Amino acid sequence: MMRILNHTLVAACAAILCISGLSAQNKKSPAEIITAAGLENHMAFLASPLLKGRGNGDPGLRIAQDYIVSQLKLLGLKPANGSGYYQPYSMIKSTLDPDKTMIRITRGSNDAVTVRPSVFQIFPTGPTDFSVEGEVVFAGYGLRQDKYGYNDFADLKADGKILLIMDGAPTSEDGKKYLFGGVDWSTSMSIEAKLLALLTSRAKAVIIVTDPKSGFTSIDEKFPGMAWQFQVSYSLKGAKPLPAQFPMAPKILSVDRSLADELLAGTGYTLEDLQNKIDRELKPFTFVIPGLQVIITETVKKQEIELNNVAACIEGSDPVLRDEYIIFSGHIDHLGSSGNIVNPGADDNASGCAALLTMAQAFQGLDKKPLRSVLFLWVSGEEIGLYGSKFYIDNPLVPLQKTVCDLNMDMIGRIKGVADSLKEKPVADPDRVFVITDFQSKDLLSIAGKVDSSTVLDFDYSLSGRNHPLQLFFRSDHYNFARKDIPVFFFTTGEHSDYHTPGDVLEKISFSNMELITRAMFRIGYDVANRETRITVDNPFSKW
Repeated sequence: MMRILNHTLVAACAAILCISGLSAQNKKSPAEIITAAGLENHMAFLASPLLKGRGNGDPGLRIAQDYIVSQLKLLGLKPANGSGYYQPYSMIKSTLDPDKTMIRITRGSNDAVTVRPSVFQIFPTGPTDFSVEGEVVFAGYGLRQDKYGYNDFADLKADGKILLIMDGAPTSEDGKKYLFGGVDWSTSMSIEAKLLALLTSRAKAVIIVTDPKSGFTSIDEKFPGMAWQFQVSYSLKGAKPLPAQFPMAPKILSVDRSLADELLAGTGYTLEDLQNKIDRELKPFTFVIPGLQVIITETVKKQEIELNNVAACIEGSDPVLRDEYIIFSGHIDHLGSSGNIVNPGADDNASGCAALLTMAQAFQGLDKKPLRSVLFLWVSGEEIGLYGSKFYIDNPLVPLQKTVCDLNMDMIGRIKGVADSLKEKPVADPDRVFVITDFQSKDLLSIAGKVDSSTVLDFDYSLSGRNHPLQLFFRSDHYNFARKDIPVFFFTTGEHSDYHTPGDVLEKISFSNMELITRAMFRIGYDVANRETRITVDNPFSKW
């Protein structure tokens, strides 16, 4: 079935290419090429549900990359990796072995019960080999909120224990209103808000289950777009393992809620009873589950997978400066699918990939190419740890010392909607784009300023800097270029309410805003490439 589907997609792809590619051969101005309609045409294919979310190692990602390569061939762009457009690299994928990952429960002298629930390892993120054994303590929500005089850890002796806690926070009787403010407890921020207290609890392990009032039985039901990352981890083949951070910290796991009632059996309480008691009294209620011993065992299995970056270039017109390169980058991978749930990744990042293709077409359509060369780079592995751009930086297709700047685009298709109201996760208004940088080059900022002043699009630098709470400077592929003292701009419209969910679909994209952003990025890249002198680096990463 999969083979037939793949051939069908490739055939459809070829038909689309013949139409869009042939028309691209006519000489047109950048403004005629970079249009909302052209961007939508590319995105309609790249964000199609038939590509199953372009997960790393999945057929849908390779089909999307084949689409990009076919367009590049029709446009006549030069392969950047010798005779090929692909830059392959190998990853080691680690997943839990379901046959050897288990929780063994013993009550007093009774025979042990072994269960094999779905386990999601939140800290350290992704699966690891380990086994821990200990008594179990019910620790409420695992929450400390000094503002409200609430602290589940106040009378808790967690040393060497395994904690059982609920996700979220106390709510009203009907579960519709959270009683503590400051955090959106219905989101993954709930877990983030608890991490510090849990990591310093001196427990051996923490088991988090969804609270009964939420209506969800597991984290993958509650957060289908993000839960996968807790069941898998990746590393570049041959890379040295990173030293363990917080080696004495507990393993923090999310497990199906059915385990909680299995652990509580014989205490006289169900998890629903305990939640109602805590929420009604708004007081912590914690206790050691008597006579209970638990052994948690995780076992990891590994496999090698091959991924690819895609790269093409347009040679500059100056016989000397053509050896220097401007890079436009964006990631083509997304989250993939789980069961019947597909994460199309229209904004993240079919939007950036479509913009890259359209800019490549615009540069190729120029009667005279800019002085410097331009490299277009579609990386994979971004969603699993910026691995594609890291591999590129370690194995560059053009010399890093000849790389003038990187202009990266990631999620440039959405504008602020009614659901995007959180100050913690701002989304751009129409005719606005966030430009993330750490101000490495005054020359680059000056060039961007001139473009900004001549367009209706407003550049917003408010999310920039390595100290911003959202840490966006470190969260996309430009960061790996910045590490090598290459000036960067990262263009995005922000983390909308459909980020990493199946709701990130084509129908919610603002193509008119995308057109403005793509044209602005084209102009910045063109101006940098056409300068007689190379932009200077005033604030290099190596001196931070």
